[in-house]
Amino acid sequence: MGEFVGLVAVLCFFGIPLSAIWGHNRRRMMELKLRMTQGSDAEVKAAIEALRAEVRALRDTTMQYDISFDSALQRVESRVDKIERRAIPTEAAEVAELSRLR
Repeated sequence: MGEFVGLVAVLCFFGIPLSAIWGHNRRRMMELKLRMTQGSDAEVKAAIEALRAEVRALRDTTMQYDISFDSALQRVESRVDKIERRAIPTEAAEVAELSRLR
């Protein structure tokens, strides 16, 4: 349950800025389409190319966040495994001690 909450928190943390960027780019694309119907082809093509570059940068950034999230998740899983390995022998020793005392 705790891992699910953490995953949702991370998705919200990264999802909000990414959706804002996506919305901004979508609005700019609509503006470019309107300008295209009004003329100025060279200017529009340059703006479209700039948007393509922004989308490529966004993909790279998203990939970096994804890799970072994966490595953080692996570290958390490793720590949980270590804690579980420590807890299991301790619980077994407590059960043995209780049964010895009875």
